[in-house]
Amino acid sequence: MKTPKVEILEYSDCKKAARTLYESFDNDDVAKFVSRHLEDNPELKKQCDLLMYEAYIHSHILKGLVVGIKGDDHEESDSFETVAVFTHPNSGELDDYLTLVRSGFARLAWMTGAEGRQRIFGTMFKVLHENFENIMSVDPDGENTWTLVYLGSTPKARGKGNVRALMDYMFTNHIDPANSITYLESSAIKNLPIYSRFDFVPVADIWLGDKNDKNDSARMDVMVRGPQGKPWKFIDETRERTGYVVPSV
Repeated sequence: MKTPKVEILEYSDCKKAARTLYESFDNDDVAKFVSRHLEDNPELKKQCDLLMYEAYIHSHILKGLVVGIKGDDHEESDSFETVAVFTHPNSGELDDYLTLVRSGFARLAWMTGAEGRQRIFGTMFKVLHENFENIMSVDPDGENTWTLVYLGSTPKARGKGNVRALMDYMFTNHIDPANSITYLESSAIKNLPIYSRFDFVPVADIWLGDKNDKNDSARMDVMVRGPQGKPWKFIDETRERTGYVVPSV
């Protein structure tokens, strides 16, 4: 089997990369949560979802790292095969005014309306930031952390070894040479075993919205990979502190 080619994506790749994530997370609970208020207007909902992914990708090209596997037919396709979005220890704040404007989040805030602004900026951004700070604050080396923000493959690309190639690329070229921790939030419990193959261990859960409302909430499981793939030193402490029970898959 041909080894997938991993590339660092640039601004010119934003729209295809956004489409890749849109197709990858078509039925994802977090994706549904942030634009649920637009379900009666499917065209506007699609525009906002695509713009959100494009803004994420653009902002992380500016301040993080976005990598992808484009695929042999990417010039004729409106998407790539696999895309991953990372922050790194020197990314700093991604929600400063200039980055929000340049990346398209300001336009998204206008398009999605008041409820959408609350869901994206008042809930999702706030909850994810606070939980990262809460979880990683126990580690004296917590600032040396890469965060996997998004990882998605289009349906046609699954089973081709793209995720393995992409993860190996990141660990070999960026994360392990810096002896860094890696952090992620999985929005699908079924993906926990996949990430465990790369030495990630689940340590806590996060909820957007009311966890008792199945129609308007989203669960994410936080997973951490220690430096060089070794078990993170604070797994048991974090699970106990957050009352986390590893879900059965």
